Amino acid sequence: MRPARISMMNGLYHITTRCDNKNFYFQEDEDFREYLNIVDRARQKYAFKLHAYCLTSNHVHLLISTPIEDNLSKLMQYINGLYARNYNYRHKRTGHFWGERFYSTIVESEAQLLNIIFYIELNMTRNGVTRHPKEWKWSSYSQHVKGEGTISIDFHEIYLRLGNTMKQRRKKYIAMMEEKMMQKGLLSKQPHFTYGLIFGSESFIKNIVTRYAPHNYYKNRKSYSIDSQTACLRKPNT
Repeated sequence: MRPARISMMNGLYHITTRCDNKNFYFQEDEDFREYLNIVDRARQKYAFKLHAYCLTSNHVHLLISTPIEDNLSKLMQYINGLYARNYNYRHKRTGHFWGERFYSTIVESEAQLLNIIFYIELNMTRNGVTRHPKEWKWSSYSQHVKGEGTISIDFHEIYLRLGNTMKQRRKKYIAMMEEKMMQKGLLSKQPHFTYGLIFGSESFIKNIVTRYAPHNYYKNRKSYSIDSQTACLRKPNT
């Protein structure tokens, strides 16, 4: 039996949800726009914060935090359930829209937070669909560099530290993204960003497991180092 998902008040999560059988269900602009509008409605209903996103033709990335309530499962059930019903109605179809339940990786905000945002926004460039993240309008990249997009995002405090003004932050963000693209590291698949259970320092991982995940499923997982400051608690088969 699968243990309960780790969630908490004031958690920060990288969410990934895939369409059933990885089918390319997101095709029309209205498909993408409707999903973001539902995310925005859910944000008002459940008071979570949306820090980054990227919608692709067959899966979705969200970076969200839950500062008011431990309600991750509720808000994702609302988003994915309402979207699936609306999509099926608009396209006159029946059956599952989403595949398995959504993935969630708990993230330590001080540990590679910006790299996770870059990784999310580089998704379509990494997959060869675009040459640059600015060419894909269904991600939060344009919010970070121009303050434009279908919906607004909640700028994370680490993004806000990039400068004293929005102009300074945007300039710094663009420069950092260009540097990451030149290094090419975030343009390769990195499973720890998407399929890890917990992503952060060793002490952060140990604290989360001790406080929120006493089940042996979590206790018996081994973490591995990403760099000198960051580790990842593995999911099975990753």
